Amino acid sequence: MSDWLKKDRASEEEECPDDTGIDERDIEQADGEVVAVLLKDADLVRQSIQLSEESLLTSKLHQALADGMEKGRKRSARQRGKRMSLQLSAAVLAMLFVLTAFVRISPGFAAIVKDIPGFAGFVELVSYDGSLQSAIDNEYIQVVGKSDERNGYTFTVNGVIADAQRVVLLYTAEGPGISEEDTPSLSYELKNENGGNVVASIGSAHYFREKDNKDSVVQDYLDIMMAPGEPVPHEIQFKLELGSEWLEVQVPIDHSRFDEMTEVIDLNQTIEVEGQRIEIKKAVITPLQVSITFKSASGNEKRLNDFIDLELVDERGRSYQTKSGMGDLDTEIVRHFQSSYFQKPETLTLKAKGLLMSDRGMKVVIDTEQGKLLEAPDGRLKLGEARQSGEAIDLSFELSQADDPQTVMRDILLFGFNGVVRDAEGTAYSITRGTSYGTNGTTVSRFGAGDRHRVTYYYNIPNEEYVQPLTIEIEQYLGHAFKEIAIPIK
Repeated sequence: MSDWLKKDRASEEEECPDDTGIDERDIEQADGEVVAVLLKDADLVRQSIQLSEESLLTSKLHQALADGMEKGRKRSARQRGKRMSLQLSAAVLAMLFVLTAFVRISPGFAAIVKDIPGFAGFVELVSYDGSLQSAIDNEYIQVVGKSDERNGYTFTVNGVIADAQRVVLLYTAEGPGISEEDTPSLSYELKNENGGNVVASIGSAHYFREKDNKDSVVQDYLDIMMAPGEPVPHEIQFKLELGSEWLEVQVPIDHSRFDEMTEVIDLNQTIEVEGQRIEIKKAVITPLQVSITFKSASGNEKRLNDFIDLELVDERGRSYQTKSGMGDLDTEIVRHFQSSYFQKPETLTLKAKGLLMSDRGMKVVIDTEQGKLLEAPDGRLKLGEARQSGEAIDLSFELSQADDPQTVMRDILLFGFNGVVRDAEGTAYSITRGTSYGTNGTTVSRFGAGDRHRVTYYYNIPNEEYVQPLTIEIEQYLGHAFKEIAIPIK
């Protein structure tokens, strides 16, 4: 067990007869209690432990699952969603996705749960991220346990999971009116030790969980992906709004626990797909992610949007998926993959099946007075509506992705951030992404109810006396090219 965890258990070790500081009976009891609460359907659990099999605790894990299954009630899995909050410029494209998974319990993890007050509720949260689960299984966590209380509200930062690129803050919010159902999003502020903004993309794992008491308590985590070149702060000032109160906790980040745990691999290899060139610059392996930097050639004729089925694969065929990135593949992007750090693979290969790319210079021509689409790249894009709404004109476009090679729907950009619409005389007006009601400039795209391959986009333009028709340049569109890509990383 790590020395830093042993320090936190000094008082307990004095009372324990064995060298580990933990009585085997305590471990068995803790395992039974946690498993009874959290285990899912047995068959599905076995499918979820692909990467955990490399853990030194695998044999004990299987035994704990078997022993606890009779006590645990079966509950069906359900997909979870993540809310996103970005603190980078609009040019940064960061997407976080959640895949259905199941909780896995190890004896070491059960002991950690027992020692950290209020930590049991985070078991299910971190189980949906393979990197975080692997970190927890390997006791890679910093205990914080600091709180702020005010007028009946309590804000506690329970722990931190951090490396040189990523910081995960585990926290608990308590107080009147605080619940998972009524509080889907809590406002927060983050500052570094110098009082400056934390330059990163920040996601939350909040979702509704089945629990007996849904009132007064919310447990969640903030997932902070530092922007390229931005160092992890030594201290984060974490402020959270509960009710009308702003509560604050100073969260220390101990860099000594990960300073020697970063591996940088210079690659400088170029791949080419139908004449489009991309340089793979470097890979950075840390306990919480593998980051790979891609830079597209400036002379590429096509607009490069994404890879097809991008993944890392080790010598045993284990796949490490990518669910987020910072930047734009058409220029330069850093993609983040599930970490292989604790699995210690002998080889790691970057694989893809091709590229998603589209022609440059495409456009849409519409007549907002008649509500007609006059020109589009092809029949897959249709005008849903064009209607006046106060000082704006709300536009909706429907895009069919039925022939897209991806297995999941993609919310492609379509029109660029800070895009413009031009009337027949060339006068430019701003176009913003809007809601289905055309109100606040945020993005809301939905899948068509009758066609699972259709996505609807909403935009707003000023309600002006336009000289018709109007032209909008397309930033991203459908299109792809297949080619098997395999680049050795290590």
